[in-house]
Amino acid sequence: MAIKGKIESILRHCPPLFRIGSRIYHAMNFGFKSLSAGAPGAIKEAFRLAEELHSGGPIGDYYEFGLYKGYTFFEAYHTAKKLGLRDTRFYGFDSFQGLPEVEDADKSDGRFFEGQFACTRKQVEKNLSRHGVDFKKVQLIEGFYEDILDEQLKKDLGARAAGVVMLDCDLYSSTNTALVWLEGLINDKTIVIFDDWYSFTEGKELGQQRALKEFLQRNTHLRFKPVIEYERNGKMFLVSKKS
Repeated sequence: MAIKGKIESILRHCPPLFRIGSRIYHAMNFGFKSLSAGAPGAIKEAFRLAEELHSGGPIGDYYEFGLYKGYTFFEAYHTAKKLGLRDTRFYGFDSFQGLPEVEDADKSDGRFFEGQFACTRKQVEKNLSRHGVDFKKVQLIEGFYEDILDEQLKKDLGARAAGVVMLDCDLYSSTNTALVWLEGLINDKTIVIFDDWYSFTEGKELGQQRALKEFLQRNTHLRFKPVIEYERNGKMFLVSKKS
């Protein structure tokens, strides 16, 4: 992973080469696994903590934004099943076309580009089915977030309180749109995982850190307490109400 990071840093100085290299790397990455080495462990810890906080009762539902091949979504499903969390429903949100157009501050040093991390819905569903996911408790919602995340979707899904949220959508714009939609679903004892917390190392006004800052400015009754950080760029928070 360290070697990969060094190669990425070099290639980003030439965006066309970086994009070609990224596409080749992901095309050759045939396995069903997470691109984030620490994400599966973070998912397990999130559900373990959620079960503990709710004393073995219902924890709420699971919402994941940015599925790629579906591995962390599968890990969430598998972990909840192993813990006996039968009431939890699973929602996955993805364009299945990769990242949207990268604009403004999200351009940063060129590490993200439109179409990156694309994986078809058919392939994701195939991956999940092969690993025993029961689609009776799972729903995948397709589309770019700015097009699909609205109040009507909440009503259509019968959206309930969030127990665990995984935000693996890289960009400030995507994370911000997801967090706006999640308002009212994120509450006391929700666990929120930002898989790209440190993807932008230039400062706290970028990427997912900026999106959370703005969420907290709108939701002053909530606080996010850091729980763990994980490889490469992830950070997990426990949400609580301010007294």
